[in-house]
This record gives sequence, structure tokens and C-alpha cells, in this order.
Amino acid sequence: MKYIEFKELLTDYVLGNLSEIKQKEIEFFIKENPEYIKELEEASFFLENIYEEVPETSTSMDIKFYTMLNSQKEKEKKVLVLEKIETFFLGNLFKKIAYTFAILTVGFLLGKGLNNTSIIDPNIEEFKQETETVRSQLVLTLLDQPSANKRLQAVSEVNKLNKVTETVLQALFKTLNNDENVNVRLSAIEALGNYTDIPLVREGLIASILKQESPLVQIALADLMVLLQEKEAVKSFKKLINEEDTNESVKQKMEESIERII
Repeated sequence: MKYIEFKELLTDYVLGNLSEIKQKEIEFFIKENPEYIKELEEASFFLENIYEEVPETSTSMDIKFYTMLNSQKEKEKKVLVLEKIETFFLGNLFKKIAYTFAILTVGFLLGKGLNNTSIIDPNIEEFKQETETVRSQLVLTLLDQPSANKRLQAVSEVNKLNKVTETVLQALFKTLNNDENVNVRLSAIEALGNYTDIPLVREGLIASILKQESPLVQIALADLMVLLQEKEAVKSFKKLINEEDTNESVKQKMEESIERII
């Protein structure tokens, strides 16, 4: 089994949707390539937080894998109290934001009613700007939360912005280059991909290529560079290819990307 196939089957493996043969292939691949255990742990943790019930795993799975999952669950129990405290404070924060939205909406409607004789309502742009400001603040607040789900929510909120600020972009790049969760970093790439018409964003994405260690993130950046036909990224691709500790699948992906760009 190659890394690409492992990546494609990872979700179904964690959810227990694979046949017994495919499960054994995945388990053998992990034994032979222990450097991917972390990616498996992250996928398991991410999916457990998405679904209300954790899918029951196959009895044929390796004992070592059970041990790994149990270890992850123990870690989750230790942070349960902190998450409850976080939820309490975030709940208050969201209430304040909701109230702000409500006040803005009422003000907008009142202003519209008072100016119903005018063809163009001067309050519309002001209302939009204030709404954008509140949403941007929500993004920045969520990106600083210890919960990966909250940070994923932050990236989702970015996609709702009509105009992104430099502060939000900088926060996204900080997330892309430093976040410990691979899924959050992948979401940050997707969000930043919507603003590649901004030179600062293109430069930041190119610079991020050599800062990544996760093969999934490296491959996602390569795909984006091919889509953008960004020739400036070729130098970074070649450097990754020449590094001994670069994953073989990533090296192959970089070579393919170079061919598709040049």
C-alpha cells in the first residue's frame, strides 16, 4: 500500500467502514511506517468530535491500535474540566456577539424606516462594515481557543467575510504554520486559497511550504500552487525533494507538481 491510498482510506478505517482485508492492509502499513501513527491519531480525534457516537471498531483490529485509541481517550478526559470552563466563557462571548448582531440589525431597520424616501439607503454600507468587524473579531477569538473544533469554526467564519483584513490574514498564517492539528492547518489553506489575488497571501503560502512537516499539508500546498501555476514555488519543491527526511510520497508529489507548473 502506498501513502496516497492510506490517506484516501484513513477516514473509512477510523469509522470501521472498510472490509477486513483493507483493514489489515492499513494496519500493516502503519506497522511498517510508524511515522504515520500521529496522523491516524489526529484523524481519530477529529472524527470523534464530529460524530455524536464513536463508531464501533472491528474486532480484528490490532491490539496496539486499541491501546493507542485508549491513550487518546485518557488525554481527552484530563482536559474535560478545562473544556467545560472554556465552553462557559465562550458561551458568554457568543451571547455578546449575538446581542451585537441584534443591535446592529435593529439599528439598520430603524434607519431604513426613517429614510424610506431615499433611493439609496446610506445606512446599508455602515451596517455591513459593523457586521464585518464583529465577525472578524469572532474569527480572531476562536483561533486562540485550545479546542481544535473551535479553531475549525474560526476558519469557517473567515469564508463568510466579504472583505478580509490583514489582521485576519496574519492570524490564518499563524494557524497554518503553527497549529498542532493537521485538519485545522488544511482548513487554513483552503481559506487562504480564496485570497490568492492578494500578493501577501501568495508570498505567505509559498513561504509556508518549507515550514510544514505533515505530508498532508505539504501535498495540499502543492496542489494549490499547481492550481495557481505559481512558478515561485518550484524552488521550495526542489528543496523538499532533496531533503532526506521528506516523505517519499511527498517527493513524488513535488516532482509531479513541478512538471505541471513548468
